[in-house]
Amino acid sequence: MLDILSNSAFWEKVITFLTSHDLWVIYVGIPAINALIGWITNEQAIYMMFYPLDPIGKPPFLGWQGIVPAKIEKMAGMAVDIITSRLINIKEVFARIDPKRIAEELEAPVVTLLEPLVNETMQGFAPSIWESIPQTVKDRIIGRCAQDSPQVVTNIMEDMKTRIEEIFDLRDMVIKALKRDRELMNQMFLKIGAKEFNFVGKSGLYFGYLFGFFQMLIWLFVQPWWLLPVGGAIVGYVTNWLALKMVFEPRTPQKYFMFFTWQGLFFRRQKEVAAEYGKMVASKILNPPNIVEAILRGPGSDELFKIIQLHVKKAIEKQFGMVKPVTQFIIGTKEYIEMKQKICDRIIEDLPKSTKYVYNYGKEALNIENTLKEKLGALSHEDFEGILRPVFQEDEWKLIAVGAALGCFAGCLQILMV
Repeated sequence: MLDILSNSAFWEKVITFLTSHDLWVIYVGIPAINALIGWITNEQAIYMMFYPLDPIGKPPFLGWQGIVPAKIEKMAGMAVDIITSRLINIKEVFARIDPKRIAEELEAPVVTLLEPLVNETMQGFAPSIWESIPQTVKDRIIGRCAQDSPQVVTNIMEDMKTRIEEIFDLRDMVIKALKRDRELMNQMFLKIGAKEFNFVGKSGLYFGYLFGFFQMLIWLFVQPWWLLPVGGAIVGYVTNWLALKMVFEPRTPQKYFMFFTWQGLFFRRQKEVAAEYGKMVASKILNPPNIVEAILRGPGSDELFKIIQLHVKKAIEKQFGMVKPVTQFIIGTKEYIEMKQKICDRIIEDLPKSTKYVYNYGKEALNIENTLKEKLGALSHEDFEGILRPVFQEDEWKLIAVGAALGCFAGCLQILMV
């Protein structure tokens, strides 16, 4: 170091640098441009993780599709594995539902459904008998059905709760929701990792300037044509790599250089991320409309309809009571069975219209948001890392390579400017 400081050639270069306006601009511009390269390459790498949603050109070499949209099924599978294995226990969550409360919420729409249902059924299978019955008697029959309906709904809900794992396929529901709306997966990652992505982008600016400063010192003494392109590639590569490392490593606080303590940014925000994740998933994916839709139309819906038919047919048998043999004699045994089936089919057909009345109670009872928040906040660092890390990990090399390529390109432009 002393040799350099005593070297007259060194001081001549320094004096020339300080007294030459053109050189001053060029040299000061090197770290500034490197900072810009670092920032742009990092921001572009983040963008390329999520967009475009649809492939452009011919990926992977002559085109591009966002990493997340390109692997939506795999990403969705990872997300649902975390939700189902570590965060949500379906039986435990549905145990919070009070069947009697559901019956209360559905009482008004069920009663509204009963009158046209009874009228249409009797008109179809025994029109002459039904027409001859006084209106007061008809009203009494409908009223008795309405009186018994809350108990029928309660019985159905009790059976549903005990067999919910057969009826409701959480994995199927989540994967379908995320595949149906590919932007939703992007929104999830961008929302819960907003501060991490912001850090990755800005860190390119700071690290780029730092590396550019050392590059400027080298350029002061030697000026090979390849220095700026190679330097730009290194800046693009290292800033991306270092930023990703600082987001996820170390998992626990570590002291560096005796005074500097650092913990991966994502782990420092575990409680905050848990709250954001719980809110996002509860509102966009595991919300009452989606859950009801999955129960009614998912792979386990046949089991639900069997439960509904069982209890509805029991209720019909109870209503007919002593007159069942007479009814079968009048309309025929086959028609009597068909009549019961038609009532069941009509109730199942109208079921989606009625379920909206339980949405508010369902959201309150299931309490998905707080469940996710508490369970996610209590995860080990290793398990918690799986929430965001997969979006980077598998194709991390692509992001770093993109940073290096863009940095090299910017370095080529820089050498032309110099």
